[in-house]
Amino acid sequence: MDIVQYQFSNFSSIHNVDLKLYYCGTEQCQSGHEVGPMVRNYYKIHYIHSGKGEFRTGGKSYRLGKGQGFLITPENLSYYRADGDDPWTYSWVAFNGMQVEYYLKRSLLSDEQPVFSSDRDEYIQACFLEMFKATQHTLTDELRLLGALYSFLSVILDPASVPAGSTGAKGQYVEQTIAFIEQEYATDLTVGQLAERLKINRKYLSKIFKDATGITPQQYIIMYRMNRAGELIRKSALSMSEIACSVGYNDPFQFSRMFKKVMGEAPRDYRNSSE
Repeated sequence: MDIVQYQFSNFSSIHNVDLKLYYCGTEQCQSGHEVGPMVRNYYKIHYIHSGKGEFRTGGKSYRLGKGQGFLITPENLSYYRADGDDPWTYSWVAFNGMQVEYYLKRSLLSDEQPVFSSDRDEYIQACFLEMFKATQHTLTDELRLLGALYSFLSVILDPASVPAGSTGAKGQYVEQTIAFIEQEYATDLTVGQLAERLKINRKYLSKIFKDATGITPQQYIIMYRMNRAGELIRKSALSMSEIACSVGYNDPFQFSRMFKKVMGEAPRDYRNSSE
Protein backbone atom coordinates (compact mmCIF):
# COMPACT_ATOMS: atom_id res chain seq x y z
CA MET A 1 0.00 0.00 0.00
CA ASP A 2 1.06 3.62 -0.45
CA ILE A 3 1.89 5.26 2.87
CA VAL A 4 -0.72 7.94 3.53
CA GLN A 5 -0.04 11.01 5.65
CA TYR A 6 -2.35 9.78 8.42
CA GLN A 7 -4.77 6.89 8.79
CA PHE A 8 -6.41 5.63 11.97
CA SER A 9 -8.93 2.93 12.86
CA ASN A 10 -10.49 2.29 16.27
CA PHE A 11 -11.74 -1.19 17.19
CA SER A 12 -12.62 -0.69 20.86
CA SER A 13 -16.06 -2.24 20.39
CA ILE A 14 -14.61 -5.58 19.27
CA HIS A 15 -13.94 -8.01 22.11
CA ASN A 16 -11.66 -11.02 22.22
CA VAL A 17 -10.29 -12.37 25.48
CA ASP A 18 -7.07 -13.88 24.10
CA LEU A 19 -6.04 -11.02 21.83
CA LYS A 20 -7.91 -7.72 21.61
CA LEU A 21 -7.09 -5.09 19.00
CA TYR A 22 -7.72 -1.55 20.27
CA TYR A 23 -6.64 0.60 17.35
CA CYS A 24 -4.08 0.91 14.58
CA GLY A 25 -2.77 3.66 12.36
CA THR A 26 -0.18 4.91 9.90
CA GLU A 27 1.39 8.35 9.95
CA GLN A 28 3.94 10.34 8.01
CA CYS A 29 5.25 12.41 10.91
CA GLN A 30 6.26 16.03 10.83
CA SER A 31 9.78 17.06 11.78
CA GLY A 32 10.26 16.74 15.55
CA HIS A 33 6.79 15.24 16.16
CA GLU A 34 6.84 13.73 19.65
CA VAL A 35 4.61 11.59 21.86
CA GLY A 36 4.97 11.42 25.65
CA PRO A 37 6.49 10.84 28.08
CA MET A 38 3.41 8.85 29.10
CA VAL A 39 2.21 5.46 30.31
CA ARG A 40 -0.49 3.23 28.82
CA ASN A 41 -2.49 0.28 30.10
CA TYR A 42 -2.05 -1.76 26.92
CA TYR A 43 0.65 -2.89 24.48
CA LYS A 44 1.62 -0.88 21.43
CA ILE A 45 4.01 -1.71 18.60
CA HIS A 46 5.39 0.79 16.08
CA TYR A 47 7.03 -0.28 12.82
CA ILE A 48 9.09 2.25 10.83
CA HIS A 49 8.63 2.31 7.05
CA SER A 50 11.04 5.17 6.37
CA GLY A 51 12.90 7.99 8.09
CA LYS A 52 14.41 8.07 11.56
CA GLY A 53 13.56 8.89 15.15
CA GLU A 54 14.27 8.26 18.81
CA PHE A 55 12.51 5.95 21.28
CA ARG A 56 13.05 6.11 25.05
CA THR A 57 11.91 3.71 27.75
CA GLY A 58 13.33 2.09 30.87
CA GLY A 59 16.06 4.71 31.15
CA LYS A 60 17.46 3.84 27.70
CA SER A 61 17.38 5.67 24.38
CA TYR A 62 17.28 4.02 20.95
CA ARG A 63 17.94 5.67 17.58
CA LEU A 64 15.83 3.79 15.04
CA GLY A 65 15.21 3.86 11.31
CA LYS A 66 13.62 2.07 8.38
CA GLY A 67 12.86 -1.60 8.97
CA GLN A 68 13.03 -1.27 12.75
CA GLY A 69 10.38 -0.85 15.41
CA PHE A 70 9.68 -0.74 19.11
CA LEU A 71 7.39 -2.27 21.72
CA ILE A 72 5.62 -0.23 24.40
CA THR A 73 4.44 -2.28 27.38
CA PRO A 74 1.69 -1.47 29.92
CA GLU A 75 2.47 0.87 32.83
CA ASN A 76 5.96 1.68 31.54
CA LEU A 77 6.90 5.27 30.77
CA SER A 78 7.79 5.83 27.11
CA TYR A 79 8.62 8.69 24.78
CA TYR A 80 9.32 8.86 21.07
CA ARG A 81 10.20 11.66 18.68
CA ALA A 82 10.61 11.96 14.91
CA ASP A 83 13.99 13.07 13.59
CA GLY A 84 14.32 16.76 12.80
CA ASP A 85 15.87 16.25 9.36
CA ASP A 86 14.45 12.89 8.29
CA PRO A 87 11.22 12.30 10.25
CA TRP A 88 9.91 8.78 10.28
CA THR A 89 6.80 7.31 8.73
CA TYR A 90 5.47 4.47 10.83
CA SER A 91 2.51 2.20 11.42
CA TRP A 92 1.32 1.23 14.87
CA VAL A 93 -1.06 -1.18 16.51
CA ALA A 94 -2.40 -1.12 20.09
CA PHE A 95 -3.63 -4.34 21.66
CA ASN A 96 -4.01 -6.40 24.82
CA GLY A 97 -5.31 -9.79 25.90
CA MET A 98 -4.69 -12.79 28.10
CA GLN A 99 -2.32 -14.41 25.60
CA VAL A 100 -0.07 -11.42 24.96
CA GLU A 101 2.36 -12.13 27.80
CA TYR A 102 2.62 -15.74 26.62
CA TYR A 103 3.43 -14.65 23.06
CA LEU A 104 6.02 -12.14 24.23
CA LYS A 105 7.64 -14.67 26.54
CA ARG A 106 8.14 -17.03 23.60
CA SER A 107 9.57 -14.22 21.48
CA LEU A 108 12.61 -12.12 22.32
CA LEU A 109 10.80 -8.81 22.81
CA SER A 110 10.49 -7.55 26.37
CA ASP A 111 10.83 -4.49 28.60
CA GLU A 112 14.59 -5.07 28.57
CA GLN A 113 14.73 -5.63 24.79
CA PRO A 114 11.96 -3.49 23.25
CA VAL A 115 13.37 -2.96 19.74
CA PHE A 116 13.34 -5.21 16.70
CA SER A 117 14.06 -5.21 12.98
CA SER A 118 12.36 -6.77 9.96
CA ASP A 119 12.98 -6.88 6.23
CA ARG A 120 9.34 -7.70 5.41
CA ASP A 121 8.02 -4.18 4.93
CA GLU A 122 5.58 -5.05 2.13
CA TYR A 123 4.08 -7.91 4.14
CA ILE A 124 3.67 -5.67 7.20
CA GLN A 125 2.01 -2.97 5.09
CA ALA A 126 -0.39 -5.60 3.75
CA CYS A 127 -1.30 -6.59 7.32
CA PHE A 128 -2.19 -2.99 8.17
CA LEU A 129 -4.15 -2.57 4.95
CA GLU A 130 -6.22 -5.60 5.93
CA MET A 131 -6.90 -4.05 9.34
CA PHE A 132 -7.96 -0.75 7.78
CA LYS A 133 -10.39 -2.56 5.48
CA ALA A 134 -12.24 -4.15 8.40
CA THR A 135 -14.42 -1.26 9.57
CA GLN A 136 -17.93 -2.73 9.86
CA HIS A 137 -17.45 -4.45 13.25
CA THR A 138 -19.16 -7.62 12.04
CA LEU A 139 -18.07 -11.15 12.93
CA THR A 140 -16.45 -11.43 9.50
CA ASP A 141 -14.48 -8.24 10.05
CA GLU A 142 -13.49 -9.29 13.56
CA LEU A 143 -12.03 -12.53 12.21
CA ARG A 144 -10.28 -10.58 9.45
CA LEU A 145 -8.83 -8.19 12.02
CA LEU A 146 -7.56 -10.95 14.27
CA GLY A 147 -6.06 -12.77 11.31
CA ALA A 148 -4.21 -9.63 10.21
CA LEU A 149 -3.03 -8.92 13.75
CA TYR A 150 -1.77 -12.48 14.23
CA SER A 151 0.02 -12.27 10.86
CA PHE A 152 1.67 -8.99 11.88
CA LEU A 153 2.74 -10.37 15.26
CA SER A 154 4.11 -13.54 13.67
CA VAL A 155 6.66 -11.36 11.85
CA ILE A 156 7.40 -8.91 14.66
CA LEU A 157 7.74 -11.56 17.38
CA ASP A 158 10.01 -13.79 15.30
CA PRO A 159 13.14 -14.40 17.45
CA ALA A 160 15.29 -13.45 14.46
CA SER A 161 13.90 -9.90 14.59
CA VAL A 162 15.70 -9.11 17.87
CA PRO A 163 19.48 -8.43 17.91
CA ALA A 164 21.15 -11.73 18.79
CA GLY A 165 23.85 -10.18 20.96
CA SER A 166 21.53 -8.46 23.42
CA THR A 167 21.45 -9.71 27.00
CA GLY A 168 17.71 -10.28 26.89
CA ALA A 169 18.01 -12.13 23.61
CA LYS A 170 20.64 -14.50 25.01
CA GLY A 171 18.43 -15.46 27.93
CA GLN A 172 15.44 -15.95 25.65
CA TYR A 173 17.48 -18.12 23.28
CA VAL A 174 18.45 -20.36 26.20
CA GLU A 175 14.86 -20.52 27.48
CA GLN A 176 13.53 -21.38 24.03
CA THR A 177 16.21 -24.02 23.54
CA ILE A 178 15.21 -25.70 26.80
CA ALA A 179 11.53 -25.49 25.84
CA PHE A 180 12.21 -27.08 22.44
CA ILE A 181 14.23 -29.89 24.04
CA GLU A 182 11.56 -30.62 26.64
CA GLN A 183 8.89 -30.73 23.94
CA GLU A 184 10.78 -32.74 21.34
CA TYR A 185 13.30 -34.90 23.22
CA ALA A 186 11.59 -38.01 21.81
CA THR A 187 12.45 -37.03 18.24
CA ASP A 188 15.76 -37.21 16.41
CA LEU A 189 16.66 -33.77 17.78
CA THR A 190 20.05 -32.17 17.10
CA VAL A 191 21.72 -28.95 18.21
CA GLY A 192 21.85 -27.92 14.57
CA GLN A 193 18.07 -28.17 14.34
CA LEU A 194 17.69 -26.07 17.49
CA ALA A 195 19.97 -23.37 16.10
CA GLU A 196 18.11 -23.41 12.78
CA ARG A 197 14.79 -22.89 14.54
CA LEU A 198 16.16 -19.93 16.45
CA LYS A 199 17.91 -18.67 13.29
CA ILE A 200 21.27 -18.30 15.01
CA ASN A 201 24.69 -19.87 14.57
CA ARG A 202 25.13 -23.36 16.09
CA LYS A 203 28.41 -22.48 17.81
CA TYR A 204 26.91 -19.28 19.21
CA LEU A 205 23.95 -21.23 20.62
CA SER A 206 26.27 -23.75 22.27
CA LYS A 207 28.34 -20.96 23.82
CA ILE A 208 25.50 -18.93 25.33
CA PHE A 209 23.75 -22.11 26.50
CA LYS A 210 26.85 -23.35 28.29
CA ASP A 211 27.49 -19.91 29.77
CA ALA A 212 23.97 -19.94 31.22
CA THR A 213 23.64 -23.58 32.33
CA GLY A 214 27.17 -24.94 32.65
CA ILE A 215 26.56 -27.67 30.06
CA THR A 216 26.16 -27.79 26.29
CA PRO A 217 22.79 -28.18 24.53
CA GLN A 218 23.77 -31.72 23.50
CA GLN A 219 24.53 -32.64 27.11
CA TYR A 220 21.19 -31.17 28.17
CA ILE A 221 19.37 -33.25 25.54
CA ILE A 222 21.05 -36.42 26.80
CA MET A 223 20.43 -35.63 30.47
CA TYR A 224 16.78 -34.78 29.86
CA ARG A 225 16.26 -37.99 27.89
CA MET A 226 17.92 -40.14 30.54
CA ASN A 227 15.98 -38.53 33.39
CA ARG A 228 12.76 -39.10 31.47
CA ALA A 229 13.82 -42.69 30.76
CA GLY A 230 14.52 -43.24 34.45
CA GLU A 231 11.04 -42.00 35.28
CA LEU A 232 9.48 -44.39 32.75
CA ILE A 233 11.55 -47.29 34.05
CA ARG A 234 10.44 -46.65 37.63
CA LYS A 235 6.78 -45.87 36.99
CA SER A 236 5.75 -47.92 33.96
CA ALA A 237 5.77 -51.49 32.71
CA LEU A 238 7.06 -50.51 29.27
CA SER A 239 9.78 -52.66 27.75
CA MET A 240 13.28 -51.23 27.40
CA SER A 241 12.80 -50.99 23.62
CA GLU A 242 9.60 -49.01 24.11
CA ILE A 243 11.27 -46.71 26.62
CA ALA A 244 14.25 -46.21 24.31
CA CYS A 245 11.94 -45.20 21.47
CA SER A 246 9.98 -42.92 23.82
CA VAL A 247 13.08 -40.86 24.59
CA GLY A 248 14.48 -40.58 21.08
CA TYR A 249 16.56 -43.75 20.64
CA ASN A 250 15.72 -46.18 17.84
CA ASP A 251 18.56 -48.47 18.90
CA PRO A 252 17.91 -50.07 22.34
CA PHE A 253 21.58 -51.00 22.73
CA GLN A 254 22.72 -47.42 22.14
CA PHE A 255 20.10 -46.29 24.65
CA SER A 256 21.28 -48.84 27.21
CA ARG A 257 24.91 -47.74 26.88
CA MET A 258 24.01 -44.06 27.25
CA PHE A 259 21.70 -44.73 30.19
CA LYS A 260 24.44 -46.61 32.06
CA LYS A 261 26.96 -43.86 31.30
CA VAL A 262 24.68 -41.12 32.65
CA MET A 263 22.77 -42.91 35.42
CA GLY A 264 25.53 -45.24 36.63
CA GLU A 265 23.75 -48.55 36.02
CA ALA A 266 22.06 -50.44 33.21
CA PRO A 267 18.33 -49.83 32.62
CA ARG A 268 17.28 -53.29 33.86
CA ASP A 269 19.40 -52.97 37.00
CA TYR A 270 17.90 -49.52 37.54
CA ARG A 271 14.41 -51.01 37.35
CA ASN A 272 15.27 -53.83 39.73
CA SER A 273 16.77 -51.44 42.27
CA SER A 274 13.63 -49.28 42.11
CA GLU A 275 11.24 -52.13 42.90
